[in-house]
Amino acid sequence: MAFWSSEKLKQTHATGNLIEPFDKTAVKHGAYELSLGPEAFLTSDEDQKKKHLANGEQLVIPPGQFGLLLTEEIITIPNNVIGFISIKAGIKFRGLVNVSGFHVDPGFTGRLKFSVYNAGSQNILLERKQRVFLLWLSDLDQPTSDVYTGSHANQNEITADDVMRMQGEIASPAQLQKDIQALEHKATMLQWMLGVLVTAAVSIAIGLFLRGYLQPSGPATPPNQSKPTTVLPANTNGAPALVLSNSATSK
Repeated sequence: MAFWSSEKLKQTHATGNLIEPFDKTAVKHGAYELSLGPEAFLTSDEDQKKKHLANGEQLVIPPGQFGLLLTEEIITIPNNVIGFISIKAGIKFRGLVNVSGFHVDPGFTGRLKFSVYNAGSQNILLERKQRVFLLWLSDLDQPTSDVYTGSHANQNEITADDVMRMQGEIASPAQLQKDIQALEHKATMLQWMLGVLVTAAVSIAIGLFLRGYLQPSGPATPPNQSKPTTVLPANTNGAPALVLSNSATSK
């Protein structure tokens, strides 16, 4: 098994439709740089539908979200060749990870689909026809008879089944951290409020206890209440009546 050189990539395409459309300037360091194609799907899209990208239109993949990307080029892998795929290093370093697989079977024909995940902390911005992916080709020791004939043969678009398998917005690690911090803040506030309420309740209970403990047991004499008096009847000789207080009569 030997990987193809840039020269062999160019020569082989000249004798057969290896990659369409083919651009010689996209052949670099023994690999072909594939570009972002006309369709994409993101788990962050509210309408949960694939996007149709016009030439030069931009695509934003938020942190923690999956995307399904389609290549611009149609690939035809000979039956004596196997392909290997990846994402360009400059884009991978920003956090975009290929999670769909890393090879193309002998005999495959069609556009390639890349399932990707933004493992970074910032949005990843891509553009229609931007060189995003890499394709290497390597010879088998001989042609294989069991070429690829699976469900992805001659694929040219992102299907409804593709979208259904990936539907649903994913909570990113950064968003989960924010949610946890918000819950911790609420828990701290509730703990503080509970402490205040408990302190107030204890203070009120102590005040009621002391008020009941210090109150006299018997009835109190109202202040400034005059003592009862005794009035003796007037004398027969017309002398005025004598008024005595209780203290005088008790003697």
